[in-house]
Amino acid sequence: MRATIKIIAERAGVSIGTVDRVLHDRPYVKEEVRRRVLEVMEELDYRPNRMASALATSGLTRQFAIVQPTWESYVGAAMAAGVEKFRRERQDYNVHVTVYPYPQGQTETCLRLLDQAAEETQGIALCAADCPPVRQKLEELAERRVPVVTFNSDIAGGRRMCFVGEDAHHAGRVAGDIAAKFLTPGDRILLVYADHGYSGHKGRADGFLERMEERGFSRADCRVEETHDDYDETLSAVTAALAEEPDLKYIYMANRSVPACMEALDRSGRAGQIRVLAHDNSPETRSFLREGRLDFIIDQNLTYQSRKALELLFDAVVEHRVPKRDCFYPESPILTEETC
Repeated sequence: MRATIKIIAERAGVSIGTVDRVLHDRPYVKEEVRRRVLEVMEELDYRPNRMASALATSGLTRQFAIVQPTWESYVGAAMAAGVEKFRRERQDYNVHVTVYPYPQGQTETCLRLLDQAAEETQGIALCAADCPPVRQKLEELAERRVPVVTFNSDIAGGRRMCFVGEDAHHAGRVAGDIAAKFLTPGDRILLVYADHGYSGHKGRADGFLERMEERGFSRADCRVEETHDDYDETLSAVTAALAEEPDLKYIYMANRSVPACMEALDRSGRAGQIRVLAHDNSPETRSFLREGRLDFIIDQNLTYQSRKALELLFDAVVEHRVPKRDCFYPESPILTEETC
């Protein structure tokens, strides 16, 4: 029986992706593993066709993974569009992308899926919380020579190749710069974000507060609420703030639960009396902007993020090209009623 990549992988006790990396002399393989795979190839008298190194004719599937939260509505659709665009652009290269979704906040499930993806694929695009267990898993994957690109929310300082996504700290500073133009020091402000675990949301909050301080505002002027991108939590938090802060002048929605904020304003009878700035050009936020209920949206290109993360993995795994930058940021346009 003719030896195949699958047979070699089973005999050597490694994944098909690892055999592919050894076969094409690519990085991210431990020396002892590389030696074991080569020994199995020799035992089985495996003679690869060197012309098959031309990817389009190799017949070998390149397996990549996306490990991400189970995003619904426009976020999931935008990220899926990026994956599909990558697939179309690489359709002649036998590329396969598997998405491994997990419920947001369930770190243990995320870690389990990372292990599964490391066995089944050759590179991972990851969106996860910046927390010790995930950082440790990145260490383990780096030791196993599995390339990881973070996207949408970074794990700065973790052992990943690079990050693709919004420059959240800068976006937060832009939000602070806009807010400061409509306020005077001492005015009451509400900042709502998901939580400090997701670097994107924490970056927005930190950037906003930093810029407000530079413009003469005290951090004591700003009430900060973590609502974990949950509709009910956001509704409760904004409702409480409106009840307890009769002089509230401005709301900065740094997470996606903008509809909950709008409902709280409607219930309180203060819609139109308080300025609101939000992120991301979702159908809901776009509608609120056109109705005059939102003042500004700071957008980000979600489709770019998933596509670019996969492109960087492809370049590293298939073409041996490492990223030239640590972070890849899409543009963050500011939208108004006239530009959305």
